[in-house]
Amino acid sequence: PSRLLLIVLLGLGAAAAQEPTADGDTNGDGVVDAAEERAQQQLHDSLVQAAALMEHGSATAKEAATEEIARMAIITTIDQPFHPVTYRNAAIKAGIVELLVALLSPTADATAAAQRNALAALEAIATDDPTTDLDNDHARYVCDAGAVQHVVRLLSSPQEQLQVQSAACAAILAESVPCQTALSAAKAEVPLVQLGTFGNDVAKLHALARKRIVERHLL
Repeated sequence: PSRLLLIVLLGLGAAAAQEPTADGDTNGDGVVDAAEERAQQQLHDSLVQAAALMEHGSATAKEAATEEIARMAIITTIDQPFHPVTYRNAAIKAGIVELLVALLSPTADATAAAQRNALAALEAIATDDPTTDLDNDHARYVCDAGAVQHVVRLLSSPQEQLQVQSAACAAILAESVPCQTALSAAKAEVPLVQLGTFGNDVAKLHALARKRIVERHLL
């Protein structure tokens, strides 16, 4: 079951890898200067504001806040202004992960768009560099915050955008061994296989392209 789970998960999503850096070093040059300290404070302030909107804002405000969190989480895996590890650490310290997970609850006052954004943000925060052990706790932190049960439930959502985004998030989480165990315990294999078989074209293309690569590496 764990082999099948890994093949299906990795077939439905891909991790973005970046080199880790010291917390507070926003550009990855190994030095924390005055400009970077200001940038770090601005990042903290923006995350605190987003957290307040996710916790106390209207449904529309939550949509906007999660969209910005997802945008920053994704863009920092490929570009400046913040190194991805810096952003992930700051998001965790600000309590962003727990708030994103809370928005995935079926009882949350959140739109489908807000939940899609939350899944995208959790995926980016959990994204890990497989070449190092220095960054491996982010996925585990997301799982420990209770994301797995919601991610697995949303794999069977009637809304395709939530199905595909939850599959992408699950694929990233599955790169962490403790998260693999949690996903297997939550019986993620069944909805993932169904999504890979009967899902929309995006899910099917991810599954076909990635499954061949993963199976070759697991032989």
